[in-house]
Amino acid sequence: MRRQTRKEKFHAWLSSPFMLLVYRLLATLLALSLSRWLLYLFNIQFFHQLNLRQAFALYFDGMRFDLPIVFGINLLNVIFYCFPSRIIYNKGVQTFVDVFYVVANAIAILLNFLDIICFHFFGKHLTIDFIKLLSHSDEVSFGVVRQVFFDYWYLLIIFVLFVLVIRVVSEHTKIQEPEKHERPHWRLRQAISLVVMLIVTVIAARGGLQAQPITMETAMQYTDPQNAPILLNTPFCLLTTHETELTERHGHYDSDFSPIHNDLNANRFVECDSLGNDSVPSNVVVIILKNIGQEMVGYYSRDRRSQLTPFLDSLLDNSLTFNGMSNSRRSLEVLPAILASIPSMMENDFVRSAYADNDFDAYCQHLQKRGYNTIFMHGGKNGTLGFDRFTRRAGIKNYFGRIEYGDDSDYDGQWGIYDGPFLQYAAKTLNRVHRPFAATIYTLSSRYPYKVPKDFEPPKESYFWTGFEKTVYYVDCALRDFFATASRMPWFDNTLFVITADYSNSEHFQPEYGNVWGMYSIPIAFYYPQRIKPMRCEEIAQQIDLGPSILSALNVNDTLFSFGRNLFDTLSEPSFVSYCNLTYQYCDGSYLVQSDGSHPFGIFKPINDSLLNDNLIDRLQCPDVFDKLHHFVQEYNNRMIYNDLKPKFDTIDITQTKAAEYD
Repeated sequence: MRRQTRKEKFHAWLSSPFMLLVYRLLATLLALSLSRWLLYLFNIQFFHQLNLRQAFALYFDGMRFDLPIVFGINLLNVIFYCFPSRIIYNKGVQTFVDVFYVVANAIAILLNFLDIICFHFFGKHLTIDFIKLLSHSDEVSFGVVRQVFFDYWYLLIIFVLFVLVIRVVSEHTKIQEPEKHERPHWRLRQAISLVVMLIVTVIAARGGLQAQPITMETAMQYTDPQNAPILLNTPFCLLTTHETELTERHGHYDSDFSPIHNDLNANRFVECDSLGNDSVPSNVVVIILKNIGQEMVGYYSRDRRSQLTPFLDSLLDNSLTFNGMSNSRRSLEVLPAILASIPSMMENDFVRSAYADNDFDAYCQHLQKRGYNTIFMHGGKNGTLGFDRFTRRAGIKNYFGRIEYGDDSDYDGQWGIYDGPFLQYAAKTLNRVHRPFAATIYTLSSRYPYKVPKDFEPPKESYFWTGFEKTVYYVDCALRDFFATASRMPWFDNTLFVITADYSNSEHFQPEYGNVWGMYSIPIAFYYPQRIKPMRCEEIAQQIDLGPSILSALNVNDTLFSFGRNLFDTLSEPSFVSYCNLTYQYCDGSYLVQSDGSHPFGIFKPINDSLLNDNLIDRLQCPDVFDKLHHFVQEYNNRMIYNDLKPKFDTIDITQTKAAEYD
């Protein structure tokens, strides 16, 4: 009889409100962590350097970041299930709590599923700044959403299964009113459990008993920044990121880096004494290829399974090329980097940050003063992503978009005019405008959702190509036709062509491009065979180098503010900077270092370790490279804060003056 009584008590305890709450919390934790794990499984090309044991270890470590979300979104359940009142037996209140439980947890899981897709394209978690970008731009439309559902239908099915599991758990964890009166001291037990669970909730929300609550930066304590996304769930990233202003940095670093360029003369790669000495100044056309990194270009990636860019390869063979690197990962970051030499070094894009109204220097401003006709051409809808506003501020006078094109029969139904007809329009338009001109052409067809014109016939071997690969081939054909048309124009032989990309492709087929180094690799080339010697230079070059390099190539020796360098001289060393996933990266051509801005945690040698498998931080110091990174961040932050992005001609030595201010 005594054993039966104990058994009954045990079963009563298992079905008590407190234990039913525990079941709900455990189900949420399991669902949230598993949906977080799917980001790794469906984007495994980004984490190829991890073995299964390491990946599982990060999965369990990530539960520390899941717990704040689990307890946060289920706070109502915590209070309700532990509330010391018979109201917990009320059917109407129970129904409301059940619905809230299912809906709130379904939203949290849905965010993780959305991030699986977004991470594939951007290589980083969704944060609050990205949500604001999507809500105030044309990046999301019915066409994109429809294509996402079509391409990722399997994720929708898996998501529905997750929600059904949560729904089943809610049905099996309803509080049942006892047939008999509550046991003695029932209300006291409920009150004690409420206090205990609230304390546990506070500890879980802070991520432990440490002095400061955990943040996204805490993930860097467990692993390298490249693997940190496995630890983090999307709701946590959204809640722990917010718009922050840059922090002024003091201190002195032993570096001669200065963004003020006083001498833009070319002393290499030039076959004649100088460029632009003729009576007719040279034109310049900058072509920004959408979403085409080095991995897609046969000139850089000879081991590709298919050669998608035969024309671009031949063009690069006759150009001065560099090992190009992008300073951007999103469209809004591209134009500040290329046109104004401003890299993306903060959570917000420059054009949407607190410093968007800062006055800045841009190479087109200098060319416009010298009589150049400055032009920007993009087949997208006029005003998309604020391109028209930024280009005006960057010294570009004339904008040619979808409206100016004037024929929507060539509209792709989503982004704008197909590259084929638009590039033909661009070539013919340049033949009508007054010269010299400085034009920037931004393509758009090689972006998701990937579409080519119905009358375009890809080669037979394209049957096994992905949709993205087909658009890359299409853009190459459009580029071939553009140069064929332009070569018949009188301005062609007197024009410098600069070939680059906005950022690297999101689909990766080779492991060396699926990491925080390869994902920034883009083509950078200068085609001007009459003036610039064709050769392959193995130095790294970044987007912010283009402004001073173009002025140098055109023999415009103005004083220019640029965070980049002049590629046509030997006065400054190669470098590359980026900021992503709370990590600053800097490369001097030999070593790639990583830091949170204060503490180093990564040293790699990409030349010998393209997969970034060997972190040398415990065997190598590289204090000089870290000093260069910190000095760069110091210059960037302080000049942003004090609106100091243009040369000042009323001071004798601006470099010494600013150094004194910062120290």
